[in-house]
Amino acid sequence: MSDLLLRLIAHSPFYVYALLWVFAARFLYQKTSPFSFTAELTERDNPAFGVCLAGTLIGVAVAMTGAFPSKSVGFLEGAETMTYSGLLAVGLLRASIWINDQWILKKLSIRDELIRDQNVGAGIAVAGSSLATGLILAGALTGESPSGWEAIRDTIIYWIVGQTVLIVGAAAYGRLVSYNLQKTLEEDNNGAAGMSLGGFLVGLGILLWATLRNASGSLLDELVVSGGLLAVGGPLLLLTSIVTEKLFLPKINLANEIALQKNMAAGMMCAAASITTAVLLAGLIVTR
Repeated sequence: MSDLLLRLIAHSPFYVYALLWVFAARFLYQKTSPFSFTAELTERDNPAFGVCLAGTLIGVAVAMTGAFPSKSVGFLEGAETMTYSGLLAVGLLRASIWINDQWILKKLSIRDELIRDQNVGAGIAVAGSSLATGLILAGALTGESPSGWEAIRDTIIYWIVGQTVLIVGAAAYGRLVSYNLQKTLEEDNNGAAGMSLGGFLVGLGILLWATLRNASGSLLDELVVSGGLLAVGGPLLLLTSIVTEKLFLPKINLANEIALQKNMAAGMMCAAASITTAVLLAGLIVTR
């Protein structure tokens, strides 16, 4: 216990530095947005934007956990690693929101849904995507590469692969559910549908974190292994989530509860099913 306490005290500057990158993410998001964060959060009391921003900031914090140096690394070397990791986390998390707008929720305008309509469902879906991206980066940043520049290259490649998985996974999930997911989110301001989709995206992020964690310097080998694991884990997540939902809520029409009744409790249970399944699958993957 005393060794752990001494280590925490010795590494406290890294905690402060990581926290600064979370604030940097908020600063970049504000500077690249055409609306006032203060107005949305205090004057308009906008819960849709609030949950979106919260998901983004937590996503950056999760990503930075992969950048913490080992106990054998000196402060200057650790700070250098955390600097490029922070730049990647902040920039790629911001880019992931644009990708969400263009590809995951492609039939919606995220700005209109979050700001004009205060669509909580859309906000939760974007938050889920941001958390998933944070998990992807957390896994990628724990890997080993021959040099700093190659580490940056590898992280960006893993991020691109991860975003592709999220896009394909969201499309598959939309086809799997027995209601029009995008239409339900856009026209009905449906928080339950957003919770269901957001939870599934977080589940995919957990799987990606597990497959990318402690990746070796051989980029091609890691991509092949990760692709194989995802080819098995992705469909299992889709199918097992359905089975788990049936076990959790065996006597209700889930599509009716989410799409028509906007039942947040049902949406939360769908999210819990996806995340629970992903956590168990990730536990199997990290023991490989």
